[in-house]
Amino acid sequence: MKSQKNKLVSIVGTTASGKSSLGIELAEHYGSEIISADSRQVYRHLDLGTGKVTPEEMARVRHRLIDILDLNEPFSMAEFQTLAYREIDEVIAMGKLPLLVGGTGLYTRSVVEGYNLVDAPPNDRLRAELADKGGEELREILAGYGVTDIDGEVSERRLIRMIEKCAAGFPAENESCPRYDVLQLGITYDRQTLYRRISERLDARIKAGMIEEVENVLRLGATPEFLEKLGLEYRYTYRYIAGKYSGFDEYRSELYKEICHFAKRQMTWFRKEKNIVWLDTEGNLFDQAKKLIDNFTED
Repeated sequence: MKSQKNKLVSIVGTTASGKSSLGIELAEHYGSEIISADSRQVYRHLDLGTGKVTPEEMARVRHRLIDILDLNEPFSMAEFQTLAYREIDEVIAMGKLPLLVGGTGLYTRSVVEGYNLVDAPPNDRLRAELADKGGEELREILAGYGVTDIDGEVSERRLIRMIEKCAAGFPAENESCPRYDVLQLGITYDRQTLYRRISERLDARIKAGMIEEVENVLRLGATPEFLEKLGLEYRYTYRYIAGKYSGFDEYRSELYKEICHFAKRQMTWFRKEKNIVWLDTEGNLFDQAKKLIDNFTED
């Protein structure tokens, strides 16, 4: 391979698609290091529910931006981008090919597209005024600022943040200035196969002790508010522990259903990405990825 200067490989895809395993296999082959792009794996003690790589896997390949925060600490996309840039630049300076693997689509996009993030301060008064408004009302408010080209499914939380930025005199959306030459590889499966993989993975995590993990982080001081914001596995498991379900079967059924809905939303998100090369899951993922990376690094 030629010099890896400013080259980055990003591996994205739906939940339960096998991104981490492929990343490790590729990193071992190329002598690379992995930068995790997962908004939950940055926290210590959150292992099973986040699908964090095992200590044995970390011993095989260095993973960065894992286990860097304590429970309850806030973390933002802007903070992730700053740290990711630093870690990627360090890997490149070592003459290695960095692999960005994850997890959280917006985090990945902030690095791949090079968002110029603005620090519009939180406006608690405005947030309170907007809290009860629905998506259509929020879009109408944005239209008043001249923002009408909002693509796809956008959460009310994000719409409120866009209004907040407009009110502070900033652009509603982040402008981009890509920092790296990026090859994005994507993994997903047909819906039936993906849902089966989600079901099998959920059962494996529960059997391995995911409920006990949440009980432990509660003992360590994790707040209910923190767990609710962490995402599905922690939100629904906390509710189960708190007695909000009739029993295990209802908890497991609700969690499985919501993870499937989440995977569907992920695909909607990724379809907007024009530069993802989707690997054929009917074939050998490693061989396909290796061929693409070899061509990419020889340019």
